[in-house]
Amino acid sequence: MLPIVQVILSFVLLTSVKADATFLTTDYLQNGYFITSGNEFQKIDSSGNLLATYNQNRFGKLQFADATNPLKLILSYPEYGTVVMLDNTLSEVSVLSLRMINIQSYSATCFSSIDNNIWVFDDQDYKLKKIDNNNNIIVESGDMFSLVGKAIHPVYMQERDQYVYVSDPSEGIFVFDVYATYYQTLPFKNIHKFQVRNNQLFFYETNALHSFQLKTLEEKHIVLPDSIDVMDVSIEKNRLYVLRKDHLDIYTY
Repeated sequence: MLPIVQVILSFVLLTSVKADATFLTTDYLQNGYFITSGNEFQKIDSSGNLLATYNQNRFGKLQFADATNPLKLILSYPEYGTVVMLDNTLSEVSVLSLRMINIQSYSATCFSSIDNNIWVFDDQDYKLKKIDNNNNIIVESGDMFSLVGKAIHPVYMQERDQYVYVSDPSEGIFVFDVYATYYQTLPFKNIHKFQVRNNQLFFYETNALHSFQLKTLEEKHIVLPDSIDVMDVSIEKNRLYVLRKDHLDIYTY
C-alpha cells in the first residue's frame, strides 16, 4: 500500500441536532438516519429537520440500518431473526423472517441495489446469502472455511459497485462479487462500520476519517473538525455528519 496522506479540509458547521443515538447512517440525498437509545428509527434532512419516525418493538432490538436506497430502507433485528424494509416515509413495505428459511442466527445484512433484494451472512453455516422478497435464497456462497480457510464473524456489510463488503473486526474486510464469490480481504481490522462511496472505503479511526481508494490503493486520513465525543461519522457529497454523545453535527466542506 502507498504511504498514508493526511488531509485537512475546511469544514463549516451547518447545524447541530440533539440526538440520543446509538447508530448513524446517511443516504445519497444527504438525509440522516438514527437508531435512538429508545429503539426508534428516525430520519432527518440535511438541515437537521426531523422528517419521520419508525417505532416498532415487536421484533426486539434494532441493531443497524442500511440506507443505500432511500426508497427501500433496511432495518435489522438479529435477536428475532427479522429484517424490515421501509419506504422513504418510514412506512413498512415488508417484513422478512429469516428463521422461516432456516437462518437461525445472523449478525449482518444489507441491501442489494442490483435487484432490490437483501444480503445476509448466515452465522450457522458461515455463508453469504441473498434473499428475495418472497424469502427465497437465490444466491449462496461456499462456506468460509473452504473460501478463506477460517470461520468469520461479520458485524457489518454493504453492497456497492458490484461488490459486497463484509467486515469482521478481528480479520479485516472481506470482499465478494455479486455472485457471492470471494474476491479479496482488505487488511483493515477493528472496523465495526464503514462506507463505500465512489470507489473509496471510509471508516472512522483514531480521531480521523480514514479513506482508502479501492483502485489506486491510496490511503488518506481526513482530519475531523472536532474529535470530542465522536461516536460515529458519515460522509455524503459535500456533507460530513459527526455523531457525538448527545447530538449530531452536520458540516459542509
